[in-house]
Amino acid sequence: MSAHRPGTAKRWRIYGTTRPFPLYRDIEDPGEAPTEPIADLVLQPGDVLYVPRGVWHAVCADQGVRSLHVTCGLQTHTATDLMAWVSEQLLTHEDWRRELPLLAAPDVQADAVDTMRKRLAELLDDPTLIARYRAAMDGQAVGRMVPSLPYIDGIPANPHLRVRLTTARAVLETGEDAVTLSAAGTVYEFAPAAEAVLRPLVDGRTLDLSALADAAGLAAEDVAGLVQELVAGQAATVGSLL
Repeated sequence: MSAHRPGTAKRWRIYGTTRPFPLYRDIEDPGEAPTEPIADLVLQPGDVLYVPRGVWHAVCADQGVRSLHVTCGLQTHTATDLMAWVSEQLLTHEDWRRELPLLAAPDVQADAVDTMRKRLAELLDDPTLIARYRAAMDGQAVGRMVPSLPYIDGIPANPHLRVRLTTARAVLETGEDAVTLSAAGTVYEFAPAAEAVLRPLVDGRTLDLSALADAAGLAAEDVAGLVQELVAGQAATVGSLL
């Protein structure tokens, strides 16, 4: 995806694709690029163009003028990513951690593969599998690295100190005995009362300690301790000017 600054123009030639949905680490060469474009466009200041993955394109400044554009890549998820995550979930089963019978008789090897196939089929039969994968990826999304200086040794119970998460993809799950927050690659477990503190933060709000404490019916010191854990894991940032 590209956008232009004022006063510039740029010519884009789109040539189509020779290998649909190529991957960064692929097993086949996409081949030679087509020679005839299927579209010839001139982007003006403020225009945005989406070029799907795998589409050949060529760009040049239009009519000899200098031009600058900004390109933003979009991270996608494929079946390969899903299966890599599924293989990690299967590590809970002993037969997926056991050594492969590389030197065993063919019937023993066939039995091992059949056992793996059954375990894999159990997971793939789960209709919520992709939703679970998405939640897991959201919880691992790295937050923006924002310093919380000068609070290196601990977050003070300052009621006016403002708090927000560093990632917009945190996942909050509630249970009878605890609430679990997955954010910036770390899983945190808190007492049920912490949900009132965490819920507005997960929703993207920036609040001060006093508002969070009032919402949860907790002391500011307790909320500051909770926030300190999140700051230590780079899942939250605090400051007076947020």
